[in-house]
Amino acid sequence: LNEEVNIEGCLESCAWCDDVHVLDSGSTDRTVEIARSMGAQVHTHPFESFGAQRNWAIDNIRTKHDWIFHLDADERFTPALVEEMARALEREPAAAGFHVPSKLIFMGRWLKRAGGYPTYQMRLFHKERMRFRDYGHGQREATEGVVATLHEPYIHFPFSKGLEEWYDKHNRYSTLEARELLASRRERIGVGALWSFDPVARRRAWKVLGYRLPWRPAARWAATMVLQGGVLEGRPAWLYASLLASYERMISQKVRILRRGGFEDVRAVERVVASPQRRYTPERLDGEAVARPVVQPREDAAGQMIPEASPWTFREKVARALWMLVGRPIFRLSFHNWYGFRAWLLRRFGAKVGKGTRIRPTVNIEIPWHVEIGDGVTIGDYAILYSLGRIRIGDRAILSQYSHLCAG
Repeated sequence: LNEEVNIEGCLESCAWCDDVHVLDSGSTDRTVEIARSMGAQVHTHPFESFGAQRNWAIDNIRTKHDWIFHLDADERFTPALVEEMARALEREPAAAGFHVPSKLIFMGRWLKRAGGYPTYQMRLFHKERMRFRDYGHGQREATEGVVATLHEPYIHFPFSKGLEEWYDKHNRYSTLEARELLASRRERIGVGALWSFDPVARRRAWKVLGYRLPWRPAARWAATMVLQGGVLEGRPAWLYASLLASYERMISQKVRILRRGGFEDVRAVERVVASPQRRYTPERLDGEAVARPVVQPREDAAGQMIPEASPWTFREKVARALWMLVGRPIFRLSFHNWYGFRAWLLRRFGAKVGKGTRIRPTVNIEIPWHVEIGDGVTIGDYAILYSLGRIRIGDRAILSQYSHLCAG
């Protein structure tokens, strides 16, 4: 949907194929025009889910060949992958499909460690032997046939449309993941699956286990930077790990909302959080409307949009990591009536906290040193202080449970 910034590069990497089809969900930009100009056959079907969209393509698009490779617009073939596919189909013609790894590119760099390489998706499959089912925000294969694995990756540019689009998309994804998390709590995890020789089965088992871990945002950040070795990949890995942690936080918050009031509350949150797409903001100057100049995002040679430099100093990054990994877990594990201890802990991390405050342990404070809380303030369960900027709460104020203050 609306992939004009990606579709040309994607189709250029498909030049080796004599039968290219584009399934569009109703784009309003130049996606369809560009695809047709490059010789692709374009089909349109409203998006329902990833699994349903793939099944519709299998059932309704007539292809010259029985074998299909699914490639998203922000992904690219490599010559090595094309060669391996040809060898694999000769070697295992009876297979139902092949899992294929991907290389995640962020800020012009392959994040081998922070990106968890190799991660596998079902991409090459026989159309008569494969179906898909929805799982979380994505899909999984449903087949009784033999599934094999390729080793050469395709290239993935998940941030090619910028961070705003990434946040909007993952805001929607987090609702589906929250639903899957609640359902998976009834799913048993075999110990053997955690150490399976099959990398796909092993990763899926660890994902289900990860759903049940406490402090998942901090755990996801630590796993990306420490266990996977992202610390060796510098600033891009740090930023990517922080984005993953924010995604986990969205999921956790929506799980709480689902438990309290159901899916309609989550949809309401989505509508509030999702930002409208606009190119400029009109302002008035001396009675005339003036448009702010559009600042085009920087791009690397591959068309990947590069985020601006981090506004955080190194000291602030270290402090934020300590809060996420140490301070926040201690805050949440404290007994419900330890109000003085939690106020003391927040002060240790730079917050200004007055006397007689009553802050519940389930309160989520993003950056303590940006928060100033007056005397006699009460903050209820599951309230969120998303303090990327300064937040000041006056004396004797009361924040009800599930309230949300945001600055920055």
